Amino acid sequence: MSERKSEIEKFNRRNNFRLWSIKMRALLTTKALDGEYESLIIMKAFERVELMERANSIILLNLSDEVLIEVAEKKDAVALWAKL
Repeated sequence: MSERKSEIEKFNRRNNFRLWSIKMRALLTTKALDGEYESLIIMKAFERVELMERANSIILLNLSDEVLIEVAEKKDAVALWAKL
């Protein structure tokens, strides 16, 4: 797996969520998926869990402290994204 420099500004509610979310989806695609995984349909359960944990971590690491404290209780990427 090659290391790519893919940084975006952390979401802090003062920047534009729509632009941040577009960048975040691109980052998730390149980092969480990174070509390692098959289609979600044929993916094994443990691979799905790992993928969702990676996505959750990537989202959390791209939030400002102020936003992070508001959503920290969300334990999966889907619930976290919905809260944002």
